[in-house]
Amino acid sequence: MSDLLEVNRLDIRLRQEGKLLVSQAGFKVREGRALAVVGESGSGKTLICKAVMQLLSRRSFAVSGSIRYRGRELLDMDDKAVRSLCGSKLAMIVQNPMTALDPSAKIGNQMAETLRAHLKIPRREALEAAAAALEKTNLPRPRQLMNSYPHALSGGMLQRIIVAMALMQKPDLIIADEATTALDVRNQGIILDELAQLKSTGIGLILITHDFAVAARLADDVIVMKEGRAVEAGPLQQVFASPQEAYTRELLAASILVREETHDSGQRAVQAVYH
Repeated sequence: MSDLLEVNRLDIRLRQEGKLLVSQAGFKVREGRALAVVGESGSGKTLICKAVMQLLSRRSFAVSGSIRYRGRELLDMDDKAVRSLCGSKLAMIVQNPMTALDPSAKIGNQMAETLRAHLKIPRREALEAAAAALEKTNLPRPRQLMNSYPHALSGGMLQRIIVAMALMQKPDLIIADEATTALDVRNQGIILDELAQLKSTGIGLILITHDFAVAARLADDVIVMKEGRAVEAGPLQQVFASPQEAYTRELLAASILVREETHDSGQRAVQAVYH
Protein backbone atom coordinates (compact mmCIF):
# COMPACT_ATOMS: atom_id res chain seq x y z
CA MET A 1 0.00 0.00 0.00
CA SER A 2 1.23 3.49 -0.81
CA ASP A 3 0.53 6.83 0.81
CA LEU A 4 -2.42 8.70 -0.69
CA LEU A 5 -2.23 11.75 1.52
CA GLU A 6 0.47 13.09 3.83
CA VAL A 7 -0.09 16.15 6.02
CA ASN A 8 2.86 17.63 7.93
CA ARG A 9 3.11 20.53 10.39
CA LEU A 10 -0.18 22.03 9.24
CA ASP A 11 -1.06 25.38 10.79
CA ILE A 12 -4.31 27.26 10.12
CA ARG A 13 -4.71 30.88 11.25
CA LEU A 14 -7.27 33.61 10.95
CA ARG A 15 -5.55 36.24 8.81
CA GLN A 16 -7.07 39.35 10.35
CA GLU A 17 -6.73 38.33 13.99
CA GLY A 18 -3.70 36.08 13.62
CA LYS A 19 -5.42 33.54 15.86
CA LEU A 20 -4.03 30.01 15.54
CA LEU A 21 -6.92 27.60 14.98
CA VAL A 22 -5.01 24.40 14.12
CA SER A 23 -1.43 23.81 15.20
CA GLN A 24 1.11 21.36 13.79
CA ALA A 25 -1.39 18.79 12.53
CA GLY A 26 0.11 15.77 10.82
CA PHE A 27 -1.04 12.37 9.57
CA LYS A 28 -0.93 9.93 6.67
CA VAL A 29 -3.69 8.09 4.85
CA ARG A 30 -2.76 4.99 2.90
CA GLU A 31 -4.59 3.11 0.19
CA GLY A 32 -7.37 0.96 1.63
CA ARG A 33 -7.12 2.41 5.14
CA ALA A 34 -9.33 4.74 7.14
CA LEU A 35 -8.30 7.48 9.55
CA ALA A 36 -10.82 8.73 12.13
CA VAL A 37 -10.41 12.28 13.40
CA VAL A 38 -12.39 12.60 16.62
CA GLY A 39 -12.92 15.38 19.12
CA GLU A 40 -15.37 17.94 20.41
CA SER A 41 -17.03 20.55 18.22
CA GLY A 42 -14.56 23.35 17.54
CA SER A 43 -11.50 21.14 17.95
CA GLY A 44 -10.33 21.76 14.37
CA LYS A 45 -11.47 18.53 12.70
CA THR A 46 -13.41 20.10 9.83
CA LEU A 47 -10.87 22.90 9.34
CA ILE A 48 -8.14 20.35 8.62
CA CYS A 49 -10.24 18.61 5.99
CA LYS A 50 -11.32 21.85 4.36
CA ALA A 51 -7.65 22.76 4.16
CA VAL A 52 -6.94 19.45 2.40
CA MET A 53 -9.73 20.15 -0.08
CA GLN A 54 -8.58 23.77 -0.52
CA LEU A 55 -11.98 25.04 0.62
CA LEU A 56 -10.75 27.66 3.09
CA SER A 57 -10.96 31.24 1.86
CA ARG A 58 -7.46 32.61 1.27
CA ARG A 59 -8.72 36.03 2.34
CA SER A 60 -9.81 34.74 5.74
CA PHE A 61 -7.38 31.91 6.50
CA ALA A 62 -3.62 31.47 6.31
CA VAL A 63 -2.59 27.85 5.78
CA SER A 64 1.02 26.73 6.12
CA GLY A 65 2.85 23.44 6.30
CA SER A 66 2.54 20.63 3.78
CA ILE A 67 -0.38 18.72 2.24
CA ARG A 68 0.76 16.13 -0.29
CA TYR A 69 -1.45 13.95 -2.48
CA ARG A 70 0.58 11.10 -3.98
CA GLY A 71 3.69 13.20 -3.44
CA ARG A 72 2.27 16.36 -5.06
CA GLU A 73 2.15 19.46 -2.86
CA LEU A 74 -1.42 20.78 -2.91
CA LEU A 75 -0.53 24.09 -1.27
CA ASP A 76 1.69 24.97 -4.24
CA MET A 77 -0.92 24.20 -6.91
CA ASP A 78 -2.84 26.86 -8.80
CA ASP A 79 -6.63 26.94 -8.75
CA LYS A 80 -7.00 25.03 -12.02
CA ALA A 81 -4.81 22.16 -10.85
CA VAL A 82 -6.65 21.99 -7.52
CA ARG A 83 -10.04 21.85 -9.27
CA SER A 84 -8.84 18.94 -11.41
CA LEU A 85 -8.11 16.91 -8.26
CA CYS A 86 -10.70 17.99 -5.71
CA GLY A 87 -14.00 16.40 -6.57
CA SER A 88 -12.45 13.66 -8.67
CA LYS A 89 -9.40 12.15 -6.99
CA LEU A 90 -10.25 13.75 -3.64
CA ALA A 91 -13.92 13.87 -2.65
CA MET A 92 -15.63 15.27 0.43
CA ILE A 93 -18.98 14.43 1.99
CA VAL A 94 -19.93 17.68 3.71
CA GLN A 95 -21.74 17.94 7.02
CA ASN A 96 -24.55 20.30 5.99
CA PRO A 97 -26.25 19.19 2.75
CA MET A 98 -28.71 22.10 2.86
CA THR A 99 -25.95 24.55 1.92
CA ALA A 100 -24.04 22.21 -0.40
CA LEU A 101 -26.69 21.91 -3.11
CA ASP A 102 -28.01 24.55 -5.50
CA PRO A 103 -31.65 25.21 -4.51
CA SER A 104 -32.52 26.33 -8.05
CA ALA A 105 -31.37 23.17 -9.85
CA LYS A 106 -32.84 19.68 -9.96
CA ILE A 107 -30.93 16.93 -8.15
CA GLY A 108 -30.23 14.93 -11.30
CA ASN A 109 -28.85 17.94 -13.15
CA GLN A 110 -26.54 18.80 -10.26
CA MET A 111 -25.23 15.26 -10.01
CA ALA A 112 -24.70 14.95 -13.77
CA GLU A 113 -22.95 18.32 -14.04
CA THR A 114 -20.63 17.42 -11.17
CA LEU A 115 -19.65 14.16 -12.85
CA ARG A 116 -19.22 15.71 -16.30
CA ALA A 117 -16.98 18.43 -14.89
CA HIS A 118 -14.36 15.76 -14.14
CA LEU A 119 -15.22 13.00 -16.59
CA LYS A 120 -15.90 14.14 -20.14
CA ILE A 121 -18.85 11.83 -20.69
CA PRO A 122 -22.23 12.31 -22.38
CA ARG A 123 -25.05 13.73 -20.29
CA ARG A 124 -27.13 10.54 -20.64
CA GLU A 125 -24.27 8.44 -19.26
CA ALA A 126 -23.80 10.88 -16.37
CA LEU A 127 -27.50 10.67 -15.48
CA GLU A 128 -27.35 6.85 -15.50
CA ALA A 129 -24.35 6.95 -13.18
CA ALA A 130 -26.19 9.36 -10.87
CA ALA A 131 -29.23 7.07 -10.67
CA ALA A 132 -27.03 4.06 -9.89
CA ALA A 133 -25.25 6.00 -7.13
CA LEU A 134 -28.57 7.01 -5.55
CA GLU A 135 -29.71 3.39 -5.49
CA LYS A 136 -26.62 2.43 -3.49
CA THR A 137 -27.59 4.86 -0.73
CA ASN A 138 -31.06 3.28 -0.34
CA LEU A 139 -32.97 6.26 -1.70
CA PRO A 140 -36.45 5.31 -2.99
CA ARG A 141 -37.44 5.93 -6.63
CA PRO A 142 -34.06 7.42 -7.59
CA ARG A 143 -35.09 8.45 -11.11
CA GLN A 144 -38.11 10.30 -9.80
CA LEU A 145 -35.94 11.84 -7.10
CA MET A 146 -33.56 13.22 -9.71
CA ASN A 147 -36.36 15.50 -10.96
CA SER A 148 -36.85 17.01 -7.49
CA TYR A 149 -35.43 20.26 -6.13
CA PRO A 150 -33.48 20.20 -2.83
CA HIS A 151 -36.16 22.10 -0.88
CA ALA A 152 -38.66 19.29 -1.51
CA LEU A 153 -36.50 16.70 0.25
CA SER A 154 -35.71 15.94 3.89
CA GLY A 155 -32.31 16.58 5.45
CA GLY A 156 -31.63 12.85 5.63
CA MET A 157 -32.39 12.39 1.94
CA LEU A 158 -30.16 15.33 1.02
CA GLN A 159 -27.36 13.83 3.11
CA ARG A 160 -27.60 10.58 1.17
CA ILE A 161 -27.54 12.52 -2.11
CA ILE A 162 -24.30 14.20 -1.04
CA VAL A 163 -22.88 10.76 -0.21
CA ALA A 164 -23.97 9.47 -3.64
CA MET A 165 -22.28 12.43 -5.37
CA ALA A 166 -19.00 11.57 -3.70
CA LEU A 167 -19.27 7.84 -4.38
CA MET A 168 -20.17 8.09 -8.05
CA GLN A 169 -16.83 9.71 -8.94
CA LYS A 170 -14.83 6.76 -7.60
CA PRO A 171 -12.12 8.94 -6.02
CA ASP A 172 -8.85 7.78 -4.45
CA LEU A 173 -9.70 9.42 -1.12
CA ILE A 174 -13.03 10.29 0.49
CA ILE A 175 -13.30 12.72 3.39
CA ALA A 176 -16.53 12.07 5.26
CA ASP A 177 -17.42 14.96 7.59
CA GLU A 178 -20.10 13.59 9.95
CA ALA A 179 -21.51 11.75 6.93
CA THR A 180 -24.12 9.77 8.87
CA THR A 181 -25.19 12.29 11.52
CA ALA A 182 -28.50 13.20 9.84
CA LEU A 183 -29.46 9.60 9.07
CA ASP A 184 -31.53 7.07 10.95
CA VAL A 185 -29.79 3.93 12.21
CA ARG A 186 -30.78 1.74 9.26
CA ASN A 187 -29.50 4.17 6.66
CA GLN A 188 -26.37 4.86 8.71
CA GLY A 189 -25.59 1.18 8.40
CA ILE A 190 -26.13 1.21 4.62
CA ILE A 191 -23.77 4.17 4.13
CA LEU A 192 -21.13 2.70 6.43
CA ASP A 193 -21.32 -0.62 4.58
CA GLU A 194 -20.80 1.19 1.28
CA LEU A 195 -17.80 3.07 2.68
CA ALA A 196 -16.37 -0.20 4.00
CA GLN A 197 -16.79 -1.74 0.55
CA LEU A 198 -14.97 1.19 -1.07
CA LYS A 199 -12.19 0.89 1.47
CA SER A 200 -11.77 -2.79 0.57
CA THR A 201 -11.10 -1.75 -3.05
CA GLY A 202 -8.19 0.46 -2.03
CA ILE A 203 -9.91 3.81 -1.51
CA GLY A 204 -8.63 5.79 1.48
CA LEU A 205 -11.01 7.35 4.00
CA ILE A 206 -10.85 10.21 6.47
CA LEU A 207 -13.75 10.08 8.92
CA ILE A 208 -14.57 13.27 10.80
CA THR A 209 -16.80 12.17 13.63
CA HIS A 210 -17.77 12.47 17.27
CA ASP A 211 -19.43 9.05 17.01
CA PHE A 212 -17.14 6.39 18.45
CA ALA A 213 -19.25 3.63 16.88
CA VAL A 214 -18.48 5.00 13.41
CA ALA A 215 -14.79 5.24 14.22
CA ALA A 216 -14.63 1.75 15.70
CA ARG A 217 -16.52 0.25 12.77
CA LEU A 218 -14.44 1.67 9.93
CA ALA A 219 -11.16 3.20 11.10
CA ASP A 220 -7.70 1.66 11.25
CA ASP A 221 -6.07 4.70 12.84
CA VAL A 222 -7.34 7.58 14.94
CA ILE A 223 -6.37 11.12 15.84
CA VAL A 224 -7.92 12.80 18.88
CA MET A 225 -8.19 16.58 18.51
CA LYS A 226 -8.55 19.16 21.27
CA GLU A 227 -8.49 22.93 20.78
CA GLY A 228 -6.74 22.69 17.43
CA ARG A 229 -4.07 20.18 18.46
CA ALA A 230 -3.75 16.44 18.18
CA VAL A 231 -3.45 15.18 21.75
CA GLU A 232 -3.28 11.49 20.87
CA ALA A 233 -2.83 9.40 17.74
CA GLY A 234 -2.20 5.79 16.79
CA PRO A 235 -3.87 2.55 15.71
CA LEU A 236 -7.54 2.63 16.67
CA GLN A 237 -7.50 -0.47 18.86
CA GLN A 238 -4.49 0.82 20.76
CA VAL A 239 -5.89 4.30 21.36
CA PHE A 240 -9.38 3.13 22.29
CA ALA A 241 -8.27 0.22 24.48
CA SER A 242 -5.36 1.95 26.23
CA PRO A 243 -5.73 5.73 25.90
CA GLN A 244 -2.74 7.64 27.22
CA GLU A 245 -4.31 11.09 27.53
CA ALA A 246 -6.90 12.10 30.11
CA TYR A 247 -8.92 13.89 27.41
CA THR A 248 -9.19 10.71 25.34
CA ARG A 249 -10.28 8.77 28.40
CA GLU A 250 -12.94 11.40 29.13
CA LEU A 251 -14.32 11.18 25.58
CA LEU A 252 -14.46 7.41 25.74
CA ALA A 253 -16.06 7.43 29.18
CA ALA A 254 -18.72 9.83 27.91
CA SER A 255 -19.58 7.56 25.00
CA ILE A 256 -22.11 4.78 25.47
CA LEU A 257 -21.26 3.39 22.05
CA VAL A 258 -17.92 1.76 22.85
CA ARG A 259 -17.19 -0.99 25.30
CA GLU A 260 -14.02 -2.76 26.27
CA GLU A 261 -13.71 -6.52 26.09
CA THR A 262 -10.98 -8.80 27.41
CA HIS A 263 -10.15 -11.87 25.35
CA ASP A 264 -8.88 -15.19 26.68
CA SER A 265 -5.39 -14.18 25.63
CA GLY A 266 -5.56 -11.27 28.07
CA GLN A 267 -5.44 -8.71 25.28
CA ARG A 268 -8.02 -5.95 25.33
CA ALA A 269 -9.99 -4.88 22.28
CA VAL A 270 -12.59 -2.26 21.54
CA GLN A 271 -15.88 -3.15 19.97
CA ALA A 272 -18.55 -0.76 18.77
CA VAL A 273 -21.99 -1.27 20.20
CA TYR A 274 -23.89 -0.47 17.02
CA HIS A 275 -27.68 -0.69 17.30
